[in-house]
Amino acid sequence: MLVSSCSSTPKISTTSFNTADRFCVDAQAAIVTSKVEARNEIYTDVAAFTKSKPVARPLITTQYVWPESAEPNAQPMMVSCKMKTADHLVSEYGAEAAGADIGCSGVNALTLQRVLDSMTPAERRRALFKRGRNVVMETDIVTTMGPIWLEPYAIARLDESGTLRLQAKAMRNDWLDPRYLAAPPQFRGTRYCHLVAPEYLRRLLLGEVKPVSAS
Repeated sequence: MLVSSCSSTPKISTTSFNTADRFCVDAQAAIVTSKVEARNEIYTDVAAFTKSKPVARPLITTQYVWPESAEPNAQPMMVSCKMKTADHLVSEYGAEAAGADIGCSGVNALTLQRVLDSMTPAERRRALFKRGRNVVMETDIVTTMGPIWLEPYAIARLDESGTLRLQAKAMRNDWLDPRYLAAPPQFRGTRYCHLVAPEYLRRLLLGEVKPVSAS
């Protein structure tokens, strides 16, 4: 099943901590400072999402939400976004269309701030990991291969010092990378991210779910 969501203001919201239908639109805007209006295609079938491709013109992102478990009404744990690289947007729309790439980890950092901003004062006071200050964004795991990007991994783990470490996983094939100039267009300019879901991060901070332990 697929549904669509449009954006007229491509920026990260600071008032919501839910995995909204525009999550990957916001992620596209944030990761490369994109000023291009995007439309998000929401997939509820992982096989269909796996075959989906983002599009530069019109700008289309695709999104799939992974739940914490197979139980009915399980909360979102991870959001997978298929987006476009900065150089593809600049090639398509001009120099002002995109800027520096902050990485998938940069989007996770924005999600952390958004989740903290959405908490009540009482929730902030009881938030774990020094009220969210002891959360570290690991360097992205980066691949150029779709099957490797889709392999399972731990999105959050607790290290020996009690620090919560968030791990994003990326696939990046720049549009102008000479290695891919002969490849079909749909395989070029791809910027994919596995990102922590706001709901899952909130539950981690409030102790409602436990991350993988280093031990």
